[in-house]
Amino acid sequence: MIVDKSLWSRKKELMLRRLLEDQDIGYLDEELYDILLEFFRRENTFTISSCSGRVVFIDTQIPWVRKGSTIIFKKHKPITVEECLDIISKPVLHNLWMIVTGPIIHVSTASLREAHLITSIARTAGFKHSGIISIRRDGIIIELKSGVSVTQIIKSGDTILVNLDRINELIQICNKVLLKGKERLYRLRELLIKYRGVT
Repeated sequence: MIVDKSLWSRKKELMLRRLLEDQDIGYLDEELYDILLEFFRRENTFTISSCSGRVVFIDTQIPWVRKGSTIIFKKHKPITVEECLDIISKPVLHNLWMIVTGPIIHVSTASLREAHLITSIARTAGFKHSGIISIRRDGIIIELKSGVSVTQIIKSGDTILVNLDRINELIQICNKVLLKGKERLYRLRELLIKYRGVT
């Protein structure tokens, strides 16, 4: 399928306006702004959605089934022991899970050549689970994703399943994982700058 460049260009203009508006109102994850602008600077690329990595506490039976689940807490920066203990102290309906995920960015390109270049840059930066997920008239969609993640069950009903005497160690590890993902994000920005203008 051939990308309709006119349709793609109009969508890029729309997404750039939305990005700038989100930045103005404080909705945009601040760690991503410079990186996203690097994508938009490229002639044949723009971003659709993004997350710089986060820690989430979720009340659900199993973490990969979102139906019937409730997000209790979400933060894009390292969490504190106090925050974790406060969350643990609150009642849950099912199971309480702590999930740490690395950065993820969805990108649209106007050509397969650009899609392959962006994927190569992302993999070099540590986004090993990156690739094309769809090819449409309005763009070739790529998901840039690292393998950085932690999924830890914290409690089931009222029963705490982690050792609270060692909660500090658990939080340190989770924060370390979160920051590893962000390091890859900064590396991605460096490589995008290095390959600026390369098509």
